[in-house]
Amino acid sequence: MSRNVSITLLVIILIVGGYFLLTGEKAIAPSDGVSNTMPVSGSDVPEAVVEKVADVVITYSASGYSPTPVTIKVGDTVAFKNESAIDMRPASAMHPTHTVYPGSDIQKCGTAEEKGIFDSCRDIKPLDSWSFTFTEKGSWNYHDHLTSKYFGKIIVE
Repeated sequence: MSRNVSITLLVIILIVGGYFLLTGEKAIAPSDGVSNTMPVSGSDVPEAVVEKVADVVITYSASGYSPTPVTIKVGDTVAFKNESAIDMRPASAMHPTHTVYPGSDIQKCGTAEEKGIFDSCRDIKPLDSWSFTFTEKGSWNYHDHLTSKYFGKIIVE
């Protein structure tokens, strides 16, 4: 009888332990370089990890985006890190349509096409980050959709 109880307890411990392991929050890392967006939570992921997956980190503070402009290469990833006390929402210019970066459009937020557009499509909370991989050469203006007076430029060579 004692052996059956031990086996039953072991099975229960394995099931409960597996549940907690599988339900924990995880950061999403790029797998093949094809995905254009990668949510990275600054509160869940060490800063070194955010900087490692991004080729450039642009910070957002009470005075807007910095540095700007930045020059990158096609295929580089830019992380937008919110170091302010308010939410931000980086997006391609022009406000409010977000259509300057090729293929981008605010109307694609919430659709299957969202992953390919230069628009976070969600508010980025203080201490969190959002990343985008640039695949098109050009000079791309962007802004904060929530506070449109803050803007910057990314030059992709």
